[in-house]
Amino acid sequence: MEKHKPFYKIIDEICSEKDIKQKELSYGWIRELIKNGKKRNIIGYQFDLNSSTSYNIASDKFATYEVLNSNNVPTIPHKMIFNPKTRSAYYNQKFLNEAIKLLKESNNQIVIKANNSCEGKDVYFCSSEEEIKEVVLKLFEENDTLSACPYMDIDYEYRVIFLCGEIIYAYKKKKPYVIGDGVHTIKELIDQKYKKMKLQINRNINLNEIPSKNEEVTVSWKHNLNNGAEPILIDENDKYIKQIEKIAINAGNAINIKFASVDVAVTSDEKIFVMEINANVCMNKFIEIIPSGHDIAKEIFEKAINKMFE
Repeated sequence: MEKHKPFYKIIDEICSEKDIKQKELSYGWIRELIKNGKKRNIIGYQFDLNSSTSYNIASDKFATYEVLNSNNVPTIPHKMIFNPKTRSAYYNQKFLNEAIKLLKESNNQIVIKANNSCEGKDVYFCSSEEEIKEVVLKLFEENDTLSACPYMDIDYEYRVIFLCGEIIYAYKKKKPYVIGDGVHTIKELIDQKYKKMKLQINRNINLNEIPSKNEEVTVSWKHNLNNGAEPILIDENDKYIKQIEKIAINAGNAINIKFASVDVAVTSDEKIFVMEINANVCMNKFIEIIPSGHDIAKEIFEKAINKMFE
């Protein structure tokens, strides 16, 4: 199963080239790597580099915000919402009221998400008090805690790979879009380009509108590759990259993490914020989309494995 994914194919290649012996444990979920008497583990996409403390902070949206904010790293503010079924001793209506208050302070546009969400799952746009309550109740079915944050008009989201205090790679992601042909409606163009992919369509879009030829229409507010966003390779001439790399380094150091990807947003008014930190460095979709993705990912994971055996 898992061994056929691009990630495990790359790990197999690296181990073969570096004479690292492998054992598959826990039905392939754990890879035990052995070299020169040292044993190191890869669990899922988590390398044997991060402490449990830094991993747990990165895996919690609100905790990440709290630590970054405490260390003066620019980050999108979050509010916590506790599930009364699992946190009754800590929960009361005031936490939900904080999200409703945030809605009024944020031009009636906020995002509610599970605190441990990833790849754009369990993340919802809300524009009314009724929607907040509906989404919160839905997410409480499977989640202990949620976060609420203001919706921001993000032009690009940068994914920055952080390893032991340094940036070893970065790319940016563009929101899903279609190009008009003067004939087909936006809905038809979406169906043609994204086929069975379920996009969270922007609410202000008229799906029956026919865009003019070569007109670009952004159709979704999410930047996740699994949800139709496109990765774009960048270089040192990028307008924001040096500032973004500096912020990402400060973010990684703030939670004392060793290997992670840091997501940094550039808004339409050119403000820069850390969105989240991912302790699980997954590049499967990147590898699938970018022609050189396999080689780029392999270089990144090889550096991480080298650090594991230092």
